[in-house]
Amino acid sequence: MGSSICSRFRKWRKSLSKKKTKDEETAALKANEEGVIKDEFATEKLREIIREEGDGMKVVLYTTGDLEELIAHLEKQLQNLRFNRPEREKLCLDLGHAYFKLCKFQIAKDYYEQYFNLVKRHRSLPSLQRAYCNLGCVYRRLGEFDKAAEFLESGLAIAEDLQDSRCQGRLYNNLGNICEMQRDFQGAIYYHSKRRKMAEVLKDGDSEAKACASIANAHHCMGNLRKSIAYYERVILWLKRKLGRYKHAWSQ
Repeated sequence: MGSSICSRFRKWRKSLSKKKTKDEETAALKANEEGVIKDEFATEKLREIIREEGDGMKVVLYTTGDLEELIAHLEKQLQNLRFNRPEREKLCLDLGHAYFKLCKFQIAKDYYEQYFNLVKRHRSLPSLQRAYCNLGCVYRRLGEFDKAAEFLESGLAIAEDLQDSRCQGRLYNNLGNICEMQRDFQGAIYYHSKRRKMAEVLKDGDSEAKACASIANAHHCMGNLRKSIAYYERVILWLKRKLGRYKHAWSQ
């Protein structure tokens, strides 16, 4: 009798152990799937962040480690998608952005050139405009100002054809920056003034203030102190308004 009870008890413990193991495996599998989904979401979110175009001051939402992990992930995908041109375009563009954010401009240039060679085949004007702008920005960082200006002018021509005011403003800004770096302050004033007017039309106060600061700096470098002060005063006025809005938001 005792032996029979012990036997049934052992069988019960064995079946319970199997059920527990199965439940643990199911839970582990579910946790792994949730982790994969979470990682994929984080990767896509980071890709969206680095794609954001603009020259305003922003809080950096990623670390060097985040970018390096993203690069490893994207480069692995690129190797596996040799014949998928639309996906290769996206991957080359994002890899260019990621390396640009890491200040590895030579590698960024290589990926931006791959992107350019892919998009020029189907002549998508928005994609070409983006490619020219990216190449202009990276050549500027590499100190090849003439080549940078050439790409940016090509991008500007497309942006004007597309009547894309925001892209035009960004390209005017980059061209103005090149003029500043070459100490061509008249040219800098010309491009940043174009950018300021574009920002006024778009009601983009941040870009307008940055353009005014660049114009003020150029006038300062040329010795036009009164004009420099006038433009700096516009920047201060905008900053006071912005601070007022922040204070109002904090008080709510």
